Amino acid sequence: MKRKTGIYILAMILFTAAILSACVSEEKPASNEEPVTVITEDNSTEEETVSSPESEQKPSAKNNDLIQHHHTGHEYVHSEDGYFNLLENGIDYELMGQVSGTCWICASSCAMSTAYQMKYDEPIKFDQIELVNEIYDDDREEGIIVSDDVDKGKYGGLWIFVLNELSRGFGDGLVMDGLIEAAGWSEDEIKEGIQKYGALYIGIPDTNNRKAYRDNYRTLNAPDAKHEDMDHSIAVVGWDDHFPKEYFRDEPSQDGAWITYNSSYAGEYYYVSYDTPFDQEIDTPVFMSVSRDYSKVLSHDGGLWTRDPVRTGDETTVANVFKEKGTLAAAGTYIMAEDSDLTIQIMTQDLKECLYSQDYHADNIGYHVFTFEKPLEVDEYAVAISFSKGAPVEGESLDVEGLGDIRIVSEKGQSYILVDGEWLDMSEKSTWKKLGRTTNNTCIRALYAN
Repeated sequence: MKRKTGIYILAMILFTAAILSACVSEEKPASNEEPVTVITEDNSTEEETVSSPESEQKPSAKNNDLIQHHHTGHEYVHSEDGYFNLLENGIDYELMGQVSGTCWICASSCAMSTAYQMKYDEPIKFDQIELVNEIYDDDREEGIIVSDDVDKGKYGGLWIFVLNELSRGFGDGLVMDGLIEAAGWSEDEIKEGIQKYGALYIGIPDTNNRKAYRDNYRTLNAPDAKHEDMDHSIAVVGWDDHFPKEYFRDEPSQDGAWITYNSSYAGEYYYVSYDTPFDQEIDTPVFMSVSRDYSKVLSHDGGLWTRDPVRTGDETTVANVFKEKGTLAAAGTYIMAEDSDLTIQIMTQDLKECLYSQDYHADNIGYHVFTFEKPLEVDEYAVAISFSKGAPVEGESLDVEGLGDIRIVSEKGQSYILVDGEWLDMSEKSTWKKLGRTTNNTCIRALYAN
């Protein structure tokens, strides 16, 4: 599972922000009808306008009046061998249609909801518009600052927007407590991940010349898709190893398809061939986790906006100072490389005395919340983390064309980095000069127990 690092997220946002709203930029035919390639009985193809259920119907995954998959009327009916679908294995999720440009929110909701149900054994539902407003909050001073003339619902977004905002807490006592990047994973690794973590968020190309429609199955095959083609977000909920390759517009090299939820088609599954790559650098495939176990989250950073971790040698140690009374139960941070070791220390506010220490190992790149074996009663303290493969930092502020800006605010006394045995304030330009780069706050979050 190799993953390229050092890619600057902000640079990607500049040319992808408008791309990810392309799923609503095309004018749709009237009555939610869409021209796709229909494969006929003799395997010839023709263009036909096919109706999709209206998103306002808000069908349920268990509403057989709207979902007609795998019924006996199909020419092809899946076998039990090589087949899995989360939504047919005790997970209840509503295959809702997107509102405006919210495909990224719908895909994220599916990933979070299925993961939540697997963790707590109860369903949960997220409102699209509420999540958009949470992520594009007008009242914040740091992070994603949306211009007044931007229609938030139509603009689109990325999973990194979801992670950076919802990991601070949202809704009624919820916290996004984990995200695993799955770029470069093998088919077997992705299948294992879906069974373990829930639905997989993924970006795909959304052009009609890659789609087909046969036997009431909607399909996509895009083996040569480039990173910049990924203009739509979906969620993978299962797979069918025997799904016929003849059902795709351009026949793939093998039978088999990922079973996905595509918010452009309410109440239907969407089959993506195994030949379509899942190694995007723009809308990276990710698993998301949500928790109800924390009462509050403290942080100084506006999110992870750079792929380039700061390094001071074989081990890099950074710290955040917090002031909040309560029971400290966990620390959250971004892991920038696979198979990373880290040590988390709870220290006195002056960073001179260690009150608690625990070692951890992270297999995967992503955002992790590390729980403590012994929660601590705290008031004024610091969370220091030593990283074996570089520490995550905010990076720099940047204007984002058509959106507004990613605003980074770093104040003295919040974040520190240990250099040659001395704690340096990460907001100071003298520290930037010594490190040879702009850092601002380090990405460490303190999570309190309920």
